[in-house]
Amino acid sequence: MHEIGSRGLYCFTIYPGGVENSGKRQRVRDAEQTLKDTMKYGRDVQIGQQIQLSFLPEKLPQPPGWETATRFEPAPEVAGDFYDSFSLPNHHISLIMGDVCDKGITAALFMALFCSLLRAFTQQHYSARLLDHLDQDSKVETSHEWRRPIDSVDRLALKNAIELTNSYILNNHSSSNMFATIFFGILDPVSGVLIYINAGHEPPLIYHQGEVKERLRPTGLAVGMMPDVDYEIQQTQLDPGDMLLIYTDGVIEVRNPSGRSFGRERLLELLDKPDLSATALLSQIETTLRAHIGEAAQVDDITTLAVRRTA
Repeated sequence: MHEIGSRGLYCFTIYPGGVENSGKRQRVRDAEQTLKDTMKYGRDVQIGQQIQLSFLPEKLPQPPGWETATRFEPAPEVAGDFYDSFSLPNHHISLIMGDVCDKGITAALFMALFCSLLRAFTQQHYSARLLDHLDQDSKVETSHEWRRPIDSVDRLALKNAIELTNSYILNNHSSSNMFATIFFGILDPVSGVLIYINAGHEPPLIYHQGEVKERLRPTGLAVGMMPDVDYEIQQTQLDPGDMLLIYTDGVIEVRNPSGRSFGRERLLELLDKPDLSATALLSQIETTLRAHIGEAAQVDDITTLAVRRTA
């Protein structure tokens, strides 16, 4: 429609239904865009969850005289928890748990990166040291004899894996400001000796017959926070009947509908029962946490790993 005014020719359009109909069309367009964004977000969450699950081990090592078990309850929105455990060439066992900062597909991608780097750097070190050892003494054939230098091999592998991962993240991804708290232990199933680095992670617990014997407190900063961190290695002992519980902060920070967190004290109460197997303990923790959450939303991953020396 055209109209001639005092200053010239004006051109405008009248939609059927006027301004009201135009507003409806805009609301429809907004709703369609919201639906598209929601669908894209849903696909991103699904991709992130698939990435996360694909890097978790399907089976855990079960050396004679030991029981290991794990539980992983992912949050609806992808978080960055991960765990790993694999046998080393000297028949020792790695025990790893980590929690990447942030959420979403970015956390899932960095979770995959941290998990891969730790395993790769660890296995690379053992392969190199094993070849060096065999070159130096071709008569060494049994696993018992190969254990003689094991303390230094384990310590170097542990320290290198954490420090090289820290350097890689800072040298290549510092602009992302991503880091992870990590507990990394190496267990000798024969002696029960456990050496570990706790890089800013929630302290794992060692308890016996319902009583906490030791808390494995942090020995360094989270991985990816600062360069040139000197991560300290600590050593402890798991005796027959001892249980090691490793967990992420999602366990103690999970909230009920009124906003109250589960807390460390309630977790300790669950440990106050003697002679629980690793599987039974984690099942009990999971059931109690579910009852605590109720109808509330789970906003973080809930991850636990239990190792019990049975003999």
